[in-house]
Amino acid sequence: MGKIGLCFVNPAPQIQPGFVTAMARKCDDMGLDSLWSIDRVAYDNLEPLTLLAAAAAVTNKIRLGTSVLLPAVRHPALVAKTVATLDFLSAGRVTLGIGFGSRPNDFSAVEVPFEGRGSRAEEAIKLIRRLWTEENVNHQGRFFRVTNLTIGPRPIQVPHPPIWMGGSAESVLRRVGRMAQGYICSSSSVPEFAKIWDKIEGSAKAAGRNAAEIEKACLTFMVIDDNKAKAIEACEAYLKRYYGAVRMDVEKHLLVGSAEACAERIRATFAKGLQTLIIGVAKPDLRQVDLFGEKVLPLVRS
Repeated sequence: MGKIGLCFVNPAPQIQPGFVTAMARKCDDMGLDSLWSIDRVAYDNLEPLTLLAAAAAVTNKIRLGTSVLLPAVRHPALVAKTVATLDFLSAGRVTLGIGFGSRPNDFSAVEVPFEGRGSRAEEAIKLIRRLWTEENVNHQGRFFRVTNLTIGPRPIQVPHPPIWMGGSAESVLRRVGRMAQGYICSSSSVPEFAKIWDKIEGSAKAAGRNAAEIEKACLTFMVIDDNKAKAIEACEAYLKRYYGAVRMDVEKHLLVGSAEACAERIRATFAKGLQTLIIGVAKPDLRQVDLFGEKVLPLVRS
């Protein structure tokens, strides 16, 4: 079986303050690989790195990741310092998943141009890596300029926390091959994953990298309910709130329905060659986490 993590995706109005730490403890206790958070600015989600810091304080084993952080809306020096702090507090358990952004209002909210966001993020990543590993950094780029800058703390992980990338645009796949230690696809991309991976592999080869060293991951969403119609309805409600519309066949692509149905879809995803599955808990109810640990996980592991 591949590695499984749960992702906290619910907006703040739907939960109580103790929800995140309770979910993190449950993930740690059931032996999951990881806990993840999403990132938006113009939305009422919890800020992802703050959320993961809270999770770090109540867990010991699970990795803590962003799926995905938008580096283009933050200065890279601040991202470098915050993520290094999180890596320190968690004793080296951070995976930085990054995305390039698809919603203009997340950028306008912090007065950052939407145009050029991919190039901005790429430059930010290169600078972040330097700030994690070098002293007296000088950088004069298209978007960012720093002079003789040294920041701390250093990350616990050496040389630095792994950086994964999410997205499906051709430019993203090329960047994954050149720069990333992992790739996060969407659940709707799983049927065509082999074709997507061929493009990443080609980009990696052109950059002199071994694509086999890039983790293959997928972000999906889940509602467990023996009444499949209710599970689909709950998942669609989440997708409408977050994305503004339901852009996929929920029953076909997501984990909805009974424990047996969810487990079968998980096994089918891993059969496509995925190594890590990140599951967004679409219904804001900790019982969903319990059901996953009590019913779905044993079936997947059997």
